[in-house]
Amino acid sequence: MKRFWKTCWVCLCLCLPVLFLSGCGEAQPEGKIRDLEFTVLEEDAVPKALADVIAENKKEEMKLSYQNEGYLYIARGFGEQESGGYSIAVKQCYLGEDGIHVKFELIGPSRQEEIPKEPSYPYIVIKTEGMDETILFD
Repeated sequence: MKRFWKTCWVCLCLCLPVLFLSGCGEAQPEGKIRDLEFTVLEEDAVPKALADVIAENKKEEMKLSYQNEGYLYIARGFGEQESGGYSIAVKQCYLGEDGIHVKFELIGPSRQEEIPKEPSYPYIVIKTEGMDETILFD
């Protein structure tokens, strides 16, 4: 009986660290190669050719990409919103086996701030390394 408890103790000591180390991480998307570094651009930093296309299409939802001088620009617009105060978050941006995955989230106005009453046209442009890959808007 003493040997049984000793064996249980050894198993417990070996298994607990594995359980603690494996349970808290976020699951990696299948086929993910690596995260991509990116910069969210201010409006005045967007290349003119892309800015013109965004201005023409801002009332509708849009998913655009543009390559220039070794950089890839990815734009996501959410069309006309009934008021101001919206923001956009980049939820993911990574290189996968099947292309570049990007996910954006539209965030509504905060209830604590005064919300402009006129319509707005929220969009975001990110800049990353240039590469010839399919862009998947998840």
